Amino acid sequence: MNTKINAVIFDLGGTLIEYAGNYDSWPALETPGFRGAYDSLHANGVLLPDFENFKMAGFNLLPEWWDEASAGVRNLRVADLMAETLKAVNVHNTPRSFIEEAGAAYEDGIHQQAEMVEGAATAVAQIKAAGYKVGLLSNTMFRPQMHERGLRQFGINGFDATLFSADVNKWKPTAAPFLHLAAQLGVEPETAVYVGDDPRSDVLGGKRAGMKTVHIASSQHFEAASIAPDATLNNLSELDGLLREWTGK
Repeated sequence: MNTKINAVIFDLGGTLIEYAGNYDSWPALETPGFRGAYDSLHANGVLLPDFENFKMAGFNLLPEWWDEASAGVRNLRVADLMAETLKAVNVHNTPRSFIEEAGAAYEDGIHQQAEMVEGAATAVAQIKAAGYKVGLLSNTMFRPQMHERGLRQFGINGFDATLFSADVNKWKPTAAPFLHLAAQLGVEPETAVYVGDDPRSDVLGGKRAGMKTVHIASSQHFEAASIAPDATLNNLSELDGLLREWTGK
């Protein structure tokens, strides 16, 4: 095929690290995060309703906020979600420092259920060793520190550039974050391959930016998108062979 490829960019959640824990659906998988935030607020003396009401108030907000972020209408940060959840349960005038602490506790709850996707560290290392520039692009409301901790924990490293959506208010599947990261890597989008598990955010978004896309079909969390990827793989161990086939190397 002899396609020119200068960079490979990976999605994070569900592609390199699985954050779902024992939960089968979203936003249910966010439960440990809300639990951590709730306990943090309680420890700081904030008077709260019972946990179930607090959690459901957050669940009611999160899908709409996520959709708005993905459409480029708003940014989404976990601390802001906590602030709005408190308002939804009629808890007002909470110090911002308490809300920030609750956001960090939310992140800890999600991090504690994280597991590395099989073969993730090896796949990234193979791509790096093959001479490609390697990027990481994640739709996330969390601070980079939370994800960087997970990458260190699982030994997934070698990235030349990373982009976390809430940091720059650029969200998949808009083309903006893909183009932003391609510029950081110093490559033209058409010479980059984007690898992810979400047909909509990853495949549609990558295509909008002009990148080749690889769908990792190991996740059962998503429905198929209307646009087809350039390739579908069952797991990351197949990625190195695919790139060799495409480039003729």
